[in-house]
Amino acid sequence: MSDKRLKEKRKQFSRAAKHNPYKNWAILGIGVIVVTTVFIFMATRTPETGASAFAFGEPVAETRSYVGELISMTEVEPLIEDEMIKIPFEAVDSNGIVNFDVENDEGFLVPLMAYITPSGRLFAGSSMCEPCRGRTFSLAGETLVCDVCRTTYTIEDHQFIAGSQACGSYPPVYMEPLVEDGTINIALDKVLSWRIRAF
Repeated sequence: MSDKRLKEKRKQFSRAAKHNPYKNWAILGIGVIVVTTVFIFMATRTPETGASAFAFGEPVAETRSYVGELISMTEVEPLIEDEMIKIPFEAVDSNGIVNFDVENDEGFLVPLMAYITPSGRLFAGSSMCEPCRGRTFSLAGETLVCDVCRTTYTIEDHQFIAGSQACGSYPPVYMEPLVEDGTINIALDKVLSWRIRAF
């Protein structure tokens, strides 16, 4: 085949490719697939703050905001009966965050706390920051802060934000409280078996 005929064939092929109606549809289809894939990824990806933005059960109180506030713990006296640790729900709801101690099966006074999150959920569980051994926390805006080392966690699911990386590896332990008839109930055996995790 001569060079002239070869060039002519290439021109014809090029013109046919430019006017191929399926080519534009193919490009459009690929574009739609890419955009859809990105959208699905963004909609279903795990938030950077943790596996769940809300880790502490269903809401039990009205939503609220602690933005611009620093709320320290109010001490309450727990009642222990029927293998349950009991504190008044109203004390937590009105104060924001409370603290109390219960002895474990080794005679160690376990520091405990309960607070209402901005979404109205209830955290009740340990109140020790390990390994600094801080026993009290404060609510500060959207965060929970150790009063000793200033290690900071997200308020809704205790994901480490800043401060001591060592302490941030041992956030307070959620003890699955139940609210019944105006009382917060925590199973006593969860506290009896509680141990310091960091040494």
